Amino acid sequence: MKASILIFSQTGNTLKVSSSISKGLEICGVEVDQVSFLHRTRWKPDNADLIGIGCPVFENRPAEVVPHYLADSGFDFAGKKAFVFITSGGSPAKSLWHLSEAVTKTGASVIGGIQLRGCSSFPTLFGLFPKRPNGKELERAEKFGRAVAASIMNGESLASHYKIEPDQGGIFYDRVGPILNYIKKKTTPLPISDSMKCDLCGNCIYECPTRSITIENKAIKFHNTCIVCYRCWQVCPHSAITIKFSPGDGLIERLIYGEKMERFFGDIKPDEYVGTNLYKDALARNLKLKYDRNNPTAEYDYIERK
Repeated sequence: MKASILIFSQTGNTLKVSSSISKGLEICGVEVDQVSFLHRTRWKPDNADLIGIGCPVFENRPAEVVPHYLADSGFDFAGKKAFVFITSGGSPAKSLWHLSEAVTKTGASVIGGIQLRGCSSFPTLFGLFPKRPNGKELERAEKFGRAVAASIMNGESLASHYKIEPDQGGIFYDRVGPILNYIKKKTTPLPISDSMKCDLCGNCIYECPTRSITIENKAIKFHNTCIVCYRCWQVCPHSAITIKFSPGDGLIERLIYGEKMERFFGDIKPDEYVGTNLYKDALARNLKLKYDRNNPTAEYDYIERK
């Protein structure tokens, strides 16, 4: 039995979940191949019996590059079983269901899914849900992997909490998310690179999920396929990339995804710790994500300024 998992994970949150799911599958004897979305040309799922797709949530929907890729690549997974998983630093709304629908359109039969919190690295919501997914959540992910393996190999039914229903998730965030995404794209111009600071290290090119960044005439150029995910801004080691953030430094986002709104319209549990929004420090470049191409992380350091 072989499983092939495609993971889009910019800061390692979704990757941690995928690794835990894989551990659960492997304990049950399933051979697992994990491929990063950034290396999607290397993904060869045709010989797999089981397909896994995981990504973070962008504006209450699965990161748009993943459903678009599944649709545009012409995959035919008819007769294959599949599972999905997401991580979310804000309300996931119906993201798990939307991702499931995208996978279903490839012909695969989605047997279940899991959604967990992930520490937010989005600049205007930076630091919310710190140190998530935590140990208990990763144990849940491993248990999910074992349950998926048992379902595939032994015909056991998945527990009801792994089932994906179209009515799960809040209606408010499911509807408002695409609107906010549209506003963000319309009000946020393409990033700008300062050629005096840029040393053409290539971090931004490597990390861009839409391949919207190229080097032309020894300078970084951004193209209109940019989805304004801000990853290039985060990984530039010399702060050479400038972005005009959506109105009021993300005021709309900070209001919509504030703790009171999330508790009222979202799915935050009464005793769940949300954390402090560190957007002022993030936008002022007083803190910066740690960066390693091979080991993405949501950890960060404060920068001491002289």
